[in-house]
Amino acid sequence: MSAIDIKQLLQARLDELVTDGMHVDAALAVTTDGHLVASAQKKEVTLKRLAAMGSTLMSLGDTITKELGMGSCKNIIAENEGGIVVFMHISKNLVMVSLTSSGSGLGLLLSASRNCIASIVQDIKVQQTLAKNGA
Repeated sequence: MSAIDIKQLLQARLDELVTDGMHVDAALAVTTDGHLVASAQKKEVTLKRLAAMGSTLMSLGDTITKELGMGSCKNIIAENEGGIVVFMHISKNLVMVSLTSSGSGLGLLLSASRNCIASIVQDIKVQQTLAKNGA
């Protein structure tokens, strides 16, 4: 599966997340070194800076949980006056950043983001299987 195929797959899933997710204002897929891969937004967000910060925060979370012997970091949640930002691993090399301006939308944001990631992982597996079988 090529990088272009993965980018298109990520873009389609993020578009779906933001369009269907009532409480999702924006979602980004970024590399662990801070490069923006795909994004979708209802609300204007500074994407490049958020991409860099998202990868940095996930790296910090991974380091903290490793040092504490607590396993891998699943997500980082930043709750603030203007809403909630969630950072999650899509894979070893990709991070999802999703946000909502709804102060009561944490559970919905987490659920929608996790479901989106599960769909992305499944789509990639299917594409890899098809490529392996020559389809």
